[in-house]
Amino acid sequence: MKISVVIPTMNEPAIERVLLDVFDALKGDSVDVIVVDKSKDETPQRAATLGARVIHQTGTGYGDAYITGFKHVPEDSDVVVILDGDNTYDPYDIPALLEALDEGADLVIGNRFPLMDTEAMSKKNAFGNKLLTSLLRFLYHAPVADSQSGMRAIKFSALRRLKLQSPHMPFSSEMIIEAQKEALTITEVPIRYRKRIGRAKLDPFKDAFSIVFMTIRLVRDYNPIVIFLPIGLALFLVGVGYGTGILIEYIHTGVVTRIAGSILSVLLIVTGLQIMLFGLLADIILTNLRRR
Repeated sequence: MKISVVIPTMNEPAIERVLLDVFDALKGDSVDVIVVDKSKDETPQRAATLGARVIHQTGTGYGDAYITGFKHVPEDSDVVVILDGDNTYDPYDIPALLEALDEGADLVIGNRFPLMDTEAMSKKNAFGNKLLTSLLRFLYHAPVADSQSGMRAIKFSALRRLKLQSPHMPFSSEMIIEAQKEALTITEVPIRYRKRIGRAKLDPFKDAFSIVFMTIRLVRDYNPIVIFLPIGLALFLVGVGYGTGILIEYIHTGVVTRIAGSILSVLLIVTGLQIMLFGLLADIILTNLRRR
């Protein structure tokens, strides 16, 4: 099996340990380790000394690093593995991911929560992960419990089908959403997760906001009825509820005293119906496009 391992790095004091473990864990296979680097220290030199191919990242961001690395994956690769260079992930878990691919999965995600070390993830980050994962499960029916895990394995033939564009942290969610859109088989396996060596690059609030925004934007494009139907229905029901009181008043008195309220009620009802119809129409168009 030809395995390409892509590792983004930026000032990683643990890069030697990570690379040595990667090569040892996969010593029975043909391995090409691609380090996508944006360091100001000697990380790229240390990585190259151990046999990694070092690619300089000209762009910025977590997702951009992986997208850059994917462009350098050899055409004869069978599998692409991704993980971080800060020693949080254990390379000796890679064979478990590969085994899941052998059993029929297209994309395998390492679930950190069953085997996570104490203090490896803050409660704030764990809560945010669970929230984002729940959002993906609800909007896309994604079969995942750890949507933000950075250790994954994917068949190269499947990776080629994904349209990955997000340059920052939403990349992790985007990969899952794109895999769902392409009807790929996604599974998870439990992996170890350790306290990082080096400085954390994650900005919990900024990154969480961008992930949520990207998730909702993509669901608008992927499954518009999920967005437009609830919004339209809510406006329609508010308009009907508000207009019912005006109608009851008219039945009892024969006079409409709330002209502005009547106009607002009609506008809400009409707008709600239009939004629902737009969502249904967009869903029909997308469904027909996918069948072609």
